[in-house]
Amino acid sequence: MRYLYLSVAVFAAFAAFTLSASAQGGWRGWNIHLLDGTTLEANPLGMNEAGRFTRGMGEQPGIERSKISYLSIGRRELPPLPEGVFKEDMVVMLDGTYTLGAVKFRDLKFSEGTILQNGKEISTENIAYIKFAQPKKKKTTQKRST
Repeated sequence: MRYLYLSVAVFAAFAAFTLSASAQGGWRGWNIHLLDGTTLEANPLGMNEAGRFTRGMGEQPGIERSKISYLSIGRRELPPLPEGVFKEDMVVMLDGTYTLGAVKFRDLKFSEGTILQNGKEISTENIAYIKFAQPKKKKTTQKRST
């Protein structure tokens, strides 16, 4: 009988620990891959009022989208990221399929939210990568001396 009480006590303690741990931040981690080759962890990923990506809780200045090459979820097994420079944003789903088109973020908080691409809403739960179109380089004109 003593073992029964001990088993119930251990099970209750484990259940209480599991519930409190998930309540403290069960969000998915994301990686922010910058154009300069740096990778930053975002846990949780969010977006502040200025439209910049944030890497955690609290107020932050955030990271401008123009400095980011792509975002990836923090999982070990992901489909391959298509290589190359793209003229449009790319969303790669967990199954490896992808779509091209401008991406707008809606309500990105605690690593989850919705994006709008080509008139369709896509939940971040199904996304492996979001690769941003590279900023267009400005053409410079040089004056010729005559």
